[in-house]
Amino acid sequence: MSLRSTRTARVLALGVLVALLAVALPVAPVYADTPAPEIREAVLDPAPGDAVAEDAVAEDEPAAVAVEEASEVIEAPFSFSLVGFRGTGSPQVSYRARLEDGAWSGWTEVEELDELDGPDADSEEAADAARARGGASWVSDPYWVGEADAIQIMVTQGSLDEVDIHVIDSLGHSETLLRRAARHLRGLTTAAPAEASFGAPRIVTREQWGADERLVRRAARHAPPRYAVLHHTAGSNSYTRAQAPGVVRGIQRWHITGNGWSDIGYNLLVDRYGTIYEGRAGGVTRGVIGAHAAGHNRGSVGVAILGNFEIAHPPQVAVDAATDVLAWKFRLHNIDPRATSQVLVGDRWIPRLVGHRDVGRTACPGRHLAAHLPAMRDRIAGSAVQPAIGWTPVVGDWSGTGRDSVGWFREGEWRLRDAASSGSPVTTFEFGQRGDLPVVGDWNGDGRTTVGVVREGRWLLRNSNTTGPADHRFWYGRGAIDHPMTGDWNGDGRDGPAIVRDGEWHLRNSLSGGAGEIVFTYGRVLRGDVPVVGDWNGDGIDTPAILRDRHWHLRNEHSGGPGETVFIFGRLTAGDIPVAGSWNGDRRSGVGVTRAGHWHLRDTLSGGPAERSFLGW
Repeated sequence: MSLRSTRTARVLALGVLVALLAVALPVAPVYADTPAPEIREAVLDPAPGDAVAEDAVAEDEPAAVAVEEASEVIEAPFSFSLVGFRGTGSPQVSYRARLEDGAWSGWTEVEELDELDGPDADSEEAADAARARGGASWVSDPYWVGEADAIQIMVTQGSLDEVDIHVIDSLGHSETLLRRAARHLRGLTTAAPAEASFGAPRIVTREQWGADERLVRRAARHAPPRYAVLHHTAGSNSYTRAQAPGVVRGIQRWHITGNGWSDIGYNLLVDRYGTIYEGRAGGVTRGVIGAHAAGHNRGSVGVAILGNFEIAHPPQVAVDAATDVLAWKFRLHNIDPRATSQVLVGDRWIPRLVGHRDVGRTACPGRHLAAHLPAMRDRIAGSAVQPAIGWTPVVGDWSGTGRDSVGWFREGEWRLRDAASSGSPVTTFEFGQRGDLPVVGDWNGDGRTTVGVVREGRWLLRNSNTTGPADHRFWYGRGAIDHPMTGDWNGDGRDGPAIVRDGEWHLRNSLSGGAGEIVFTYGRVLRGDVPVVGDWNGDGIDTPAILRDRHWHLRNEHSGGPGETVFIFGRLTAGDIPVAGSWNGDRRSGVGVTRAGHWHLRDTLSGGPAERSFLGW
């Protein structure tokens, strides 16, 4: 019996079974949680067949090139919804699929992933992927077909034996009648998107769309996002609302088993109906490093709209949803939302929102979606109603009173308050330029904190809070991979530089380059920890701390080990930025967080409400 005949009989039996079970099982609301169907995958071996006649190519498809080799019609062992290709050599492959109604799709030319797709070249994930692919020298994008039971390919500039065909059923076409009936009675769609906290749009979680957590190869890595990359997923634009979660499941499966990546490559996905899906594991409120644009994963957010927008226009509802979730991520991670703002990546300045083709050799996100990028940037900028978005908070004793105050930095512009309170006078001046990271410290031991910037490993420091040339210049650290810090490491009244490289702290007591004079391991930046420095016991020496989401872990020594003081205050996943300073002048550092221009400070190193809060913009 053919698969189509089997399917007809299966559907009839399903109807009878549902009718019988409906009297015994309650029908859940339409947005009830529905367990995802089991995903099946098979590898098909193409065998040579007759040449494909040119009139077999659909009129709206490009004319067929000379065919060197065409496969026979390959019957799949089950109905499938997605197809991917891997192989050797450099053949040009096209495919067509036999759909559920028996008709053949048009021919689709297969695109190979470029070397600038996927994980960053120097990452563990890239090494894993190379090993997982074995002898395959190339891999394709995943292609959505809806429901098909057979496939045929043709190859030019190569041979069929250089190609493996992978078919994936992510919709449960081949699951048992009983399991399908039970799922239908409990609800036919994914659960309603969760009402995400902290002002986020509604996002369908991994559990809700049916991510297979057993496939995930490595734990998530994190880095603060500084910009975003927009993608399309290619493949079909004709999926239904109910099929969209299956499209996401299929992409996850192919990214792991086909590409060899750790997990789905995108941080967030949006379907053509405007539904937003959580992508790579690690938390939608955190800066998860994806595998969506090689060389641009660390420090970016990758958002993909399901569909091919090189050949079709994206629905406006999908563009709007992608814009909304990006605007939220910009607010959450303090990314400068201005449409004109740019970020230095490598040796190039790029906008804060770019298309994949702007940073890689690809047509992604398709010409019709790329045309929306200017309007999306404008909308993100217009949504930034909160003060201080895109500004970095700084803390220091600007006037030498013994009490630390607050301030802000953005692209060479400084705004320093005379006191840690709302309404206090503000000193403004310029020092540095766009792309610089701010640092502050008492460089000359006069009791006053002054400003500095770090520019790709080069430190430029001033002894006064005024515009002018740097008083100290030196190189220390490796630019983008290092987190610059400052502190008085030996108690001599002068601050020195430090870098935090994931979990390694490298401290120097002099304003000069060279090896770290004090080196130890504490915390893991790539696991989401944020490093902080303070004098926690009032002995005149600054020591490390980390904020791990809500938990502060403080140490009074320059060494690794457990936190000597641990408490809860603030929350990274709410967009808080941690700070430390002596707010009351007792020489001991207290803690604080900034949130949308507001400062929330505690003098006591313990959990509890802020002891002072104010708008310090």
